[in-house]
Amino acid sequence: MSTPLPMEDHSQAYFAWKKAGLGQCWCWHVDAHLDIGRDGLDEAALTALEPALEVLPDLTGNAYVPWGGLNCGNYLYAAIRHGLVNRLSWVIPPDLPQGKLLPWARTHLNGWLDLTVEESVGLCDAGGYIEGTLLGIPFQLGTAERLPTPDQPVLLDIDLDYFLDLRGQVWQEPDAAFPDSLYTTVAYSVLGGYTPTAERRLAAPWTQDWAEGYQASGLDQAAQALRHKEYRQGMQHLEGLEGIDAEYLRGSCLHHLGRFEEALQSWQRLMPQLPPQGQAYLAGLASELLSTRLHQPQQALEYAQLGLLQREDYRLHFAAAVALEQLEQLRQATQMLRRGLRLAEGTVIALQMRLLLARLYRKQGKDGLAKIELAQLERDDLGGDLLLFSRLR
Repeated sequence: MSTPLPMEDHSQAYFAWKKAGLGQCWCWHVDAHLDIGRDGLDEAALTALEPALEVLPDLTGNAYVPWGGLNCGNYLYAAIRHGLVNRLSWVIPPDLPQGKLLPWARTHLNGWLDLTVEESVGLCDAGGYIEGTLLGIPFQLGTAERLPTPDQPVLLDIDLDYFLDLRGQVWQEPDAAFPDSLYTTVAYSVLGGYTPTAERRLAAPWTQDWAEGYQASGLDQAAQALRHKEYRQGMQHLEGLEGIDAEYLRGSCLHHLGRFEEALQSWQRLMPQLPPQGQAYLAGLASELLSTRLHQPQQALEYAQLGLLQREDYRLHFAAAVALEQLEQLRQATQMLRRGLRLAEGTVIALQMRLLLARLYRKQGKDGLAKIELAQLERDDLGGDLLLFSRLR
């Protein structure tokens, strides 16, 4: 067993595993977050990242925004794609699931990955924990008490925010037994606002130097307030702070406070300063906000199209099609949606896209084409999630 490696940002685990020459390992991910998102890691970024053994500024983002390369929210995606991890168990805090475990897991995981229909349907309750596959590898999700103990040493990948409940209070001291470890990483995650500075002490079982290192800034406090849905407090922490990260958090707080025009203005100020991935991400947020909250479909369409100039993304195609439908440009909406469907084929979001496509055909008086799409939807909808809606329409 190696000496536990503490780190400020959890994405450093990716480089630590590579530098140690590890591969095809079972990762036991003890964390309040799955860290398997795709945002920030397109194919070009993954290709450039694969040979890197050290943190490089051009390849990594940060803990405050979801674009810019490898970060604490997507490093497991890269680790799986690059063969470092070939089996994943996510050990969750007991208060994280909302409602019954299986429906929550399907919804929550789809928020991280845009699951394929097969992945979503393949998830099952194995007796108080979830089993299935993600990205083609075996996957489990559950509390430490429910998950079966691994029969081999694992990559023990711990984030201190695991020991905090949804209010940010310690629910368990880190004295529980963990599986035998092939390699142990411990992320403080004070950077990014996941763990309060005072709770660095939770790393004491693995390192005696827990008090030394990064101390939370106003930006971290704002990010923490946002995560705990304390949006006014988040705005207070952001007062006087400038820069891309602060502006992104400010726009997010304003959005959650229902101050939609101000949120849009914040993102508009920010967009010209961003790389293409960041522009595409914010364009998607702006388009959704304009369609659903501000009821300005023409501007929503313009932002979706702006995002598509930066990155081909089926979510942006979907946003553009929604705006075009609101503008009664049904033929153009249909064309946009069909392009997006080709990219999204096989995913859960593709079911929603196909349902919208059937509605667009019906509005154009093309009932035959609408029926074809609904029939395809029923074949694709293996879990029956949209079956009722498709029959009603």
